[in-house]
Amino acid sequence: MNRIQDEDRIAYCGVNCSTCPAYVATQRQQEKVRIRIAKLWSDEDHKYEACEITCKGCHEPWGKKFRHCAECAVRECARQKLLDTCAECNEYPCDKLVELHHTLDKKITRINLDDIRQN
Repeated sequence: MNRIQDEDRIAYCGVNCSTCPAYVATQRQQEKVRIRIAKLWSDEDHKYEACEITCKGCHEPWGKKFRHCAECAVRECARQKLLDTCAECNEYPCDKLVELHHTLDKKITRINLDDIRQN
């Protein structure tokens, strides 16, 4: 498979980890930014603490993940199938991925996966 630029930072679902605020704040060790992100991302259904805004990237097998990503059904499915991204899956785009994209910036994540599929 031909790799696109920064593909190693493309999560299974298509999110570019290198532009994810949780990933960037972790890499730069920005505690104040992690606190602000936790407040910004929290709502009535999901409450986050700064310690949960820690992520070493979706493909990092042992590093900490943002709570949502660590529990992600799409990530788990792709890992079980030994895929680099969902773009490689015969079931692309599956219901799990479509559902997840409703909560994300789905245009960007879908573009990332579609670009990978074309290469």
